[in-house]
Amino acid sequence: MFDNKTKQLSDLKTAYKDFVEAVQGLNTDGFTKSLGDWTPRDIVAHLVGWNRITLVGCGMLREGVEPFYFYDGTNDYRKVNAKFFEQYNSTDRTILLTQLSSGMDALALYLQSIDEDEWELDTGIVHYRGGPTTVARCVDSLVRDYRKHREEILQG
Repeated sequence: MFDNKTKQLSDLKTAYKDFVEAVQGLNTDGFTKSLGDWTPRDIVAHLVGWNRITLVGCGMLREGVEPFYFYDGTNDYRKVNAKFFEQYNSTDRTILLTQLSSGMDALALYLQSIDEDEWELDTGIVHYRGGPTTVARCVDSLVRDYRKHREEILQG
């Protein structure tokens, strides 16, 4: 259903790198300029949080436990994201990008340690949109999020 582990990890690395370049390309005012509902600062805080909970969520999935954040899925993760905005509340781009990098490094290291046969393993956890929730699905979601938010920033 998804690309293999190696391809997905490469896609994640590229999507992350491209996103960071887009954020770094903003002028100072552009980092806090509204793009509608969120600013680029908010988007970075959002992704700092998602790097971290994706790591935890994948660990939970591997144990056959529903990720703790699924409770907010049908709400488009509004409560989860609001917490990230508070938790990662700096307006300093360098600080937030450092937090983003730290979380991505930890996530990538963790994902690299997962065996290929566990990558799309169905442990019985059903995604709120239907179908099995797997590590591959979580990574795919994060890749798509990085790409979507990069485009929002570039079009901003």
